[in-house]
Amino acid sequence: MNFKNSKIIFFIVYLAYTSIYIARINLSVAGPELIGLGILDTAQIGTLGSVFSTVYAIGRLINGGLSDRTPPWIMLTSGLALAGISNIFISFFPPFIGICIFWFANAYAQSMLWSSVLSVVSSIYGKETAKKKTSVMVTSVAMGNILSIIVNTYLITNFGPKFAFIVPGILTVVLGLAVLIFTKDVKPSSETSVKKHISMLSLIKKRSVVTMLVPAMLHGVMKDNISLWMAVFIVERFAVDLTKSSYYILLIPTIGFIGRIIYPTVYKILKNKENTVSLFGFIVSAVCAVILCFKSVGIIPAVLCLSIIYAAVSMINTSILSIYPLHFTKTGNVASVSGIMDFATYLGAGVSGVIYGVIIKRFGYTPMFVSWAVSQLFLL
Repeated sequence: MNFKNSKIIFFIVYLAYTSIYIARINLSVAGPELIGLGILDTAQIGTLGSVFSTVYAIGRLINGGLSDRTPPWIMLTSGLALAGISNIFISFFPPFIGICIFWFANAYAQSMLWSSVLSVVSSIYGKETAKKKTSVMVTSVAMGNILSIIVNTYLITNFGPKFAFIVPGILTVVLGLAVLIFTKDVKPSSETSVKKHISMLSLIKKRSVVTMLVPAMLHGVMKDNISLWMAVFIVERFAVDLTKSSYYILLIPTIGFIGRIIYPTVYKILKNKENTVSLFGFIVSAVCAVILCFKSVGIIPAVLCLSIIYAAVSMINTSILSIYPLHFTKTGNVASVSGIMDFATYLGAGVSGVIYGVIIKRFGYTPMFVSWAVSQLFLL
């Protein structure tokens, strides 16, 4: 089904999905300041990271199937509104249990979005065009990371850490209203399918789906833990302040953005095989993780290694969570398969996040990097 205003719809959805990373990475950027003020400690930040990833994982599994049957505007508007309100409540810095509850709500709200984003793209464009547009849409992740660092660092430095939650909260609510206006005529993917819809239980049993779960989980361990720990790692390991560290951590999502931009080229070079792209990404990640295991590595090489890992993981992420689900367009299962892959991804991030929080507090960051190297080599 083609839409005359498809470009506008795509742009609005792109902005909306970009905004949720500003309302997610804000915790990582504000982390050093929150620790300094005694609001949170590293173990609590690790717990929050684990809460987010675990709730997001479960939410993606639930909302993936739901998004195949529900008009995208309902999922997108509801998710953006709830994410925004949750961030605003966090800005009051209630006791830790309160922050956990609102971060829980933020995680579930954000789990409502990506499947519906894919449903919008697959509905307003044909299959081949949808693949190209999806490779562009996923750059919103890196763009959101970049903007989050810039915007939230500015807000924290000039107005205090609470504004790193207030402003992103308001932004997501406003964009939720914009999505409501422009996507209300887009139908769920199950209504545009040409073959019989496959049930969630049947999908989970499919061999092709099952074989993707382990690489999805292992790339999730790196993806979200880089975002969660990058600011605190640089500040603590290299004894720099938040303002100076922001110049370094900005490089990580920037190179990650490049990784997503060059995905179509790498995909073509590797003969249009998304699994081969993923394998390439895991090899690159393993090499850089090994380098990070050495404490003698300086700040610039360390940031470059994290950046390259993030770029490689971004390509893996595009293959597993965006391109692979499009194979199920004809049966109207794009959102469901995306949800299953995201579930595995964030389950890996959730389980590892709380473990890393405890380990980092006692032993530093090296064990985390060792686990990354070993896990990636396991796939080879």
